[in-house]
Amino acid sequence: MTANLRDGPNVDVRTCNGQDYQRWVWNSTDKIMRNQHSGLCLTVQQELEVWAGPLSNNSHAVVLLNRGSIGSEPISFKWTDIGIPRDRAATVRDLWARKDLGTFTGSFRSQNIDPHSVMMLKVTPKE
Repeated sequence: MTANLRDGPNVDVRTCNGQDYQRWVWNSTDKIMRNQHSGLCLTVQQELEVWAGPLSNNSHAVVLLNRGSIGSEPISFKWTDIGIPRDRAATVRDLWARKDLGTFTGSFRSQNIDPHSVMMLKVTPKE
């Protein structure tokens, strides 16, 4: 299914929160799109995207996507964007590289991600 949002980007929408017929809200001021049901599923900033969804044991899967065609760029997201309290520490693991990236508090900023490339992470809050 493709969402064609008024004054926003066209997005290939998948059922990322387990519900069909999702509604998406585009804020043209800050260029962020959120799932109206959960508010957590998708944000879009220019050609950089952050997709997130819950896993077991309070962990979150996070996909960082650079849809751009020109430059390699880092992508950042805040814990509050994925439902983790901002003051909570969390471990971040690169799932494709099979490598722990460290423990972070409040947010994460990736290394540069090449155009048309993706980084997939597992974010696990510390107890």
